[in-house]
Amino acid sequence: MDISLLLTIIGYAIYVAQALLAIWGIYNSVMVYRGLGKRSLDDARAGQLLDQVAALVGKAGQTREAIDLCNRPPYWHTTLAQLVTVGLQNLKRGLAKIKQLLVMEFHTRVISAMENRLASVVTAAKLAPLLGLLGTVIGMIGAFGNVGAGERTADPGSQLAASIALGLWTTAVGLIIASPLMLLANDLQGRLRLLRDNTERQLQGFLEFLEQEEARRAPEGRGAPSPRAGSGSVRAVLPR
Repeated sequence: MDISLLLTIIGYAIYVAQALLAIWGIYNSVMVYRGLGKRSLDDARAGQLLDQVAALVGKAGQTREAIDLCNRPPYWHTTLAQLVTVGLQNLKRGLAKIKQLLVMEFHTRVISAMENRLASVVTAAKLAPLLGLLGTVIGMIGAFGNVGAGERTADPGSQLAASIALGLWTTAVGLIIASPLMLLANDLQGRLRLLRDNTERQLQGFLEFLEQEEARRAPEGRGAPSPRAGSGSVRAVLPR
């Protein structure tokens, strides 16, 4: 096979790979944005949810009804409702155990999938310029090959220009793909941090409610623990 034809085929394969990377990066970005939109809960609605949970569990003892509330619209997809459900399902296991379960739930069920998709966006942004660099190398190989075969070709100048253009175009395409994907990745990282911070702040009220419930359920003979004992900060609960 003619080496110039082989290099041309490789060059077009690089274009296809870069296009697939762009599609993959954009797709994962959209999925993370959708996930953030579904899981985020503003402070007003978070307060309403916690008030309803406190009314059902604290006053009426209706834990199952409170769990059903978290699993129904408009709360069922939100991070806060998911973590509140874990806490209510393990209400009798103590606050320390509930905190451990919240860490596991938040890390494995809430944030992990979005972080994996975000990693795919970052990978696409980093790999696209590398493919462009590969195209540059392929183009230079073709260019020097055409120079060496100049005496045997009818128009060595045009073939040389085509090889150099291949390398420059693949590099340009890689940078064009990487630049917006890096911007998207940085924005998504900021939004994930915001989701984590908002959830930490909103969970503070729920943990205080659990402390009160633990104190209320404690046998009188053992003495009720202090309402503030062992609470710590929610920021020490969720993974950073």
